[in-house]
Amino acid sequence: MRNINKNMQRPIFKKKNKPSSSSTIKSLPKELLVEIVASVASHSIIDLHNVKKSCKDLLEAVEDNYVYRRVSLDKFSFIPRFSNDKELLFLKRCKENQNTESLYREGLRECLWNGNAEGLRLLDMAAKEGHKEAKYVYGIILLYSSRQDEKLIELGLRHLRFLRESKCIVRTRKKVEEFVRIIMWKNNGMIISWVNRKLPLCPFKNTCRGWRVKKERWTLHDDDDDDIFIDSCEYCRWDYELKFLAFMD
Repeated sequence: MRNINKNMQRPIFKKKNKPSSSSTIKSLPKELLVEIVASVASHSIIDLHNVKKSCKDLLEAVEDNYVYRRVSLDKFSFIPRFSNDKELLFLKRCKENQNTESLYREGLRECLWNGNAEGLRLLDMAAKEGHKEAKYVYGIILLYSSRQDEKLIELGLRHLRFLRESKCIVRTRKKVEEFVRIIMWKNNGMIISWVNRKLPLCPFKNTCRGWRVKKERWTLHDDDDDDIFIDSCEYCRWDYELKFLAFMD
């Protein structure tokens, strides 16, 4: 009986250890890790910092150039704090990796403070990547500073048409206005205008009735008011939009 009992003993199974989260992360391709981290960074830099603290295995992905290209700058002041070396280094790396918000901010500052071609180049880069505020500013500048160049005028129209068709002109304008006011305050109101407001786009400004002509102040309250399907004079539409820039004088 003893022999039988020995043979009938229950087999002993060793418990298999579940793979740790660390080993799971290490098993993922680097490209996938970078894409995941970049997606987090594009929504919140605070979440990006939390990722760095929570998992050492993601540190390499966090420092990838693509993450700096995508990271959100919403928590950063529009005017950099030049006393903060760490912040300046971070923003420099964002610009080097063509972060569109970084390109837009510096481009707008350069245009309004110094009026140089470098600012336009940066705005052009950001606009080509789909940055809405950059499209707005660069489109307006091209329309009203390139009267003799039809190709540049058409390029400006394409940027602004994209925003109008996306029904975000009013929202985009308000964001631009916010940053422009910050720049003016920091620079004591000393700005350089690239825009010739004395020469309207529409040559029939006094007689054209193609768009909803308004003799009073600007009255579009939201993007739903900006109907692109009505029989309209597009030049009149952008002549009215230009009134928004009058406060920069």
